[in-house]
Amino acid sequence: MKTDTDVLLRRALAPEAPDPALLGRVKAVMRKEQDMRTHKYTKRIVTLALAAALVLALGVTAYAALDGAEWFKSWFATASQTELTEGQKEYIDRAAADVGQSVTAGGWTVTLESAMTDGEHVFMTLTAQPADGETELHDTILYGRLTSGDPDVPEDLFTGAGMSQFDRTDETLTQVMEATVHSKYLDRDVDFSYSLTLTVDYLKNGYDGEETYIEGPWVFQFTLTPGENGEMELVDEPFTATARFAHDYLNGEPFDRTTLEPGTMIDSADGFEVRYEEVDVTVTSLKLNSMGAVCTFVYEGEYAEGEGPESGPDIGMDLDIELAGGSGRAEIVGSGGGWREELQAHVNHYEFAAPIDLDEVTAVTFQGRELTVPAA
Repeated sequence: MKTDTDVLLRRALAPEAPDPALLGRVKAVMRKEQDMRTHKYTKRIVTLALAAALVLALGVTAYAALDGAEWFKSWFATASQTELTEGQKEYIDRAAADVGQSVTAGGWTVTLESAMTDGEHVFMTLTAQPADGETELHDTILYGRLTSGDPDVPEDLFTGAGMSQFDRTDETLTQVMEATVHSKYLDRDVDFSYSLTLTVDYLKNGYDGEETYIEGPWVFQFTLTPGENGEMELVDEPFTATARFAHDYLNGEPFDRTTLEPGTMIDSADGFEVRYEEVDVTVTSLKLNSMGAVCTFVYEGEYAEGEGPESGPDIGMDLDIELAGGSGRAEIVGSGGGWREELQAHVNHYEFAAPIDLDEVTAVTFQGRELTVPAA
């Protein structure tokens, strides 16, 4: 059976069990579909796949001589495909830190060069070199996980530290890992004063069918100070917006995909289709922060048989943010969210390609509605 994109995404990005191994397959499928889909739950996949190609053209050598802040400025500018504003550069200056820890294991030296956090994401730049100086690098990838020393949160604070972008020369791999605070911790303060531990469990080197897997672990401990991540509320009074449900059908009949055996995927060739239904929802809050936005909305209509609040609806990505200077826009590269029982509402999170300075926000529109930007 052919791969179904929605199934892959839900498996790869499932909050309780993210599967980094599937993300590569998702990238290839999403490239074909990104122009055909209006609303997506992508978590930076498509844009960073394109950015990887741009970095390849620029070459990693240009990054190698830069300190942490300058490196991340180059990386975020590439990821967003725009010139950063002065406010964005100043934010990165405050948040980025040089780490410079190297560990040699299994014949490879891995170095955690730099890192930064906004309190919801941790970005880490790593390099890897074969210690013998002779082994060639082919499709080299590092796989790691990030944990916190905070005793008040369990080990699942972060949803993994999978690769989001990498590049290499003939001798050195440079890769960025991104770990995201688990959604159930997003509405509480996460204490970053505790040590973070990045464990790179193994390294893959070689082409398909000829891969070599080298086990670590390469372990790094470091602390970070989150960049200032203020908040801007844009909703004075609740307003009506449009969301949509995605209903699954098999051979013309409603279908519950959760009944599939684990690992089973279906597509149109099997009689599977997704039908979309537009509905009205009430937006009660839309907040901007340095690395994204959070929309809270309420749906008071009826759900289809067998469905409930956990199944939707999706409010989409029609959010436009104008900035003073630079690119003039905050590019949104992904969204995702779901039902929050404690709020009795749906919460959708948007991620920016690069951090923004809230003082530079000049105008915001959501689904064509112009929102009032509070005075600085």
